[in-house]
Amino acid sequence: MGNTKKTYRVEGMHCAGCVASVEKSLLSVQGVQSAVVNLPLENVRLETDSGVPFERLRGALQSGGYTLVEDSSEDLSEKKEMDIHLWRQRLIWTGLLGIPLLIFAMWEMLTGSAITLKSIIFQFCLATPIIYISRHFYVNGLTALKHGNPNMNSLVALGTGAAYLYSLISSVNILYGLGVTGFEKLYFESAGVILLFITLGRYLEARAKNLTTQALLDLFKHAPRTGWVKKSSQWEEVSVEEIQQGDQVMVKPGGQIPVDGVVIEGNSFVDESAITGEPIPVEKSTSDALTGASINTTGLLIMEARQVGENTVFSRIVKMVEQAQNSKAPIQALADKVAAVFVPIVLVLAILSMAGWLMAGQSWIFAFNIFISVLIIACPCALGLATPTAMVVGTGLAAKSGIHFKSTEALQTMSEIKSVIFDKTGTLTLGKPRVVDFTTNLEEKKFIYYLASLEKGSEHPLAGAVLNLAKIQDIQVDKCENVQAIPGQGIQGNMEGKTIQAGKLSWLIKSGIQLPSSQTDSLEKWEKKGYTIIHIAADGEWIGMAAISDTLRKDAKIIIQQLKQNGLKVHLLTGDRKAPGDYIANELGIDNIHSELLPQDKAEKILEVQVSGYKVAMVGDGINDAPALAAADIGISIGSGTDVALETSDVVLMRDDLRSVINAWQLSIQVVNKIKQNLFWAFAYNVVGIPVAMGLLYPFSGYLLNPMLAGAAMAFSSVSVVGNTLLLRKGVWKKYL
Repeated sequence: MGNTKKTYRVEGMHCAGCVASVEKSLLSVQGVQSAVVNLPLENVRLETDSGVPFERLRGALQSGGYTLVEDSSEDLSEKKEMDIHLWRQRLIWTGLLGIPLLIFAMWEMLTGSAITLKSIIFQFCLATPIIYISRHFYVNGLTALKHGNPNMNSLVALGTGAAYLYSLISSVNILYGLGVTGFEKLYFESAGVILLFITLGRYLEARAKNLTTQALLDLFKHAPRTGWVKKSSQWEEVSVEEIQQGDQVMVKPGGQIPVDGVVIEGNSFVDESAITGEPIPVEKSTSDALTGASINTTGLLIMEARQVGENTVFSRIVKMVEQAQNSKAPIQALADKVAAVFVPIVLVLAILSMAGWLMAGQSWIFAFNIFISVLIIACPCALGLATPTAMVVGTGLAAKSGIHFKSTEALQTMSEIKSVIFDKTGTLTLGKPRVVDFTTNLEEKKFIYYLASLEKGSEHPLAGAVLNLAKIQDIQVDKCENVQAIPGQGIQGNMEGKTIQAGKLSWLIKSGIQLPSSQTDSLEKWEKKGYTIIHIAADGEWIGMAAISDTLRKDAKIIIQQLKQNGLKVHLLTGDRKAPGDYIANELGIDNIHSELLPQDKAEKILEVQVSGYKVAMVGDGINDAPALAAADIGISIGSGTDVALETSDVVLMRDDLRSVINAWQLSIQVVNKIKQNLFWAFAYNVVGIPVAMGLLYPFSGYLLNPMLAGAAMAFSSVSVVGNTLLLRKGVWKKYL
């Protein structure tokens, strides 16, 4: 019996714990050979014995609160948008109901107003819909508790459920004048406010997850779809999946190279920026390698397919991004980690307290009041506020400075960074070829006029840099006559009765044109910097040369200095040649430089640094940077970069200013400190309050915690958390702006 491989969509996953739970549940099904969960895409790839029924697989997940769906990811993007819309609707409705509920309840508490029928009805009518809207917390939390894996949802369900139940009992006690001691107050607002802020956090989480998923979906859009293959002496357009190793493939000018291979006929310039990140197209001729997803810019190319399907470089890039994102599951929130221990402890303490007082001879009403009081005072209002409020304030401050953090995990991890790795092209440089220098024995404007007029009739990728120089110099350009491109050498044409040539020095030398000895030093200097050099001649006489290269960002040197001053190690990764890479590194003061790297090489370098014990931030902007951005502990992309880079990353710099990197790092340190402080005060409140709620002071002083005071203490702890978070607005990180 053969094996079957199929991908299914899984609904209900939120974290790395969910991934482990789903895989464990599916592997327990007889006949399942392997189960690999992809959290960003919310799917699982299963290898099973033939004949394993889908219902058995789905049933294995239902007990854990997850849903297995047969279609895997066809409508994933639409589903993600629907999830965001659903959380947004929940947030709006809980806000519309919860805020008036809180204001009304606090007003009654502060004014000491007696609880009336109107106030009971008003609070009940506001709180009950919130409970219904938030029912998913109870389903998930109680299911997790049932299976011995309590989480934040479990704590929320128990705390808000206890507060709501207590309020219902108190309402009956007050309305009917039963006089049951301990049930004189209402805590509907506690349940409502907790659920409001937890919903806010989940809404922000849903938005962050959508961006992560969209990265992979957008990467798929850049993949080649079709190619022209020679079949029976004719060219046929087929899907890229049909191209076989050894096929002859035709790539037209402007067309996308469908697979990896080598040129067997033709000459052209190929834009490999999607793979290498380098903006200057590379000349390709017979026997030169071609990479799928690159763009053929000028001439017609005939290639032989060598690597097809999943073996192409681009396919491996997609796979690396997918694997890196999946392995780098979001860091589980500290609140969830603590909840796994805190929830069982609270339950045990509540039950033991109730049992203890019953054994001590107290009435069941007294004991039940103790039980409910423990659950109420343990209700994680401040705990629920600790992270979301810091996130909202921190991300708001960051947004004003052009920094977009996609998640709380990004905020936390950014503070732990010890090494920053930069891409070169488009990150430390502008990513646009420019004429950076030129020398001539003519008048400068005349030289530029000749060169630009010749290049105006050229399809060479560097012609734009020359024409841009003429535009900047406000030089009117005419078109040469009889323009002829010599593949791999240069271009020539006629104007003003002269034959103008522009191209490689070796080509001019073959034509009997010599470089003046006075220009040798300049040539060597430019070659060491890795510049692309165009030599120009008129009527057989050398008249000048122009250097074309990318240019450094103005703020590049500043950011490198700031990072090093703060004790961070800086690396440079580039797909460019060694000469320009070394030159850039020397100019910026970067000691660690790695050149001529493919996308998978960049990701491997990230891993090497991580293995050495450093948390790594990768700063990049292109598709070729996507695997490295995903593999890094924190991926940082420039706002002007590709969609794939922006969405694969954890932090986006919306301003074209690299100094935002140091701003993001310093802000994250402040935000994380606030989160830790908030969590400390939230749990300190419980450490003090729970023993009092258990009645430990009652035998000595006769004091029994009034639930009203418990509610006031909860409110105070929440106010203290919010107030402490707002101090971020005066944080020291601003000194870097």
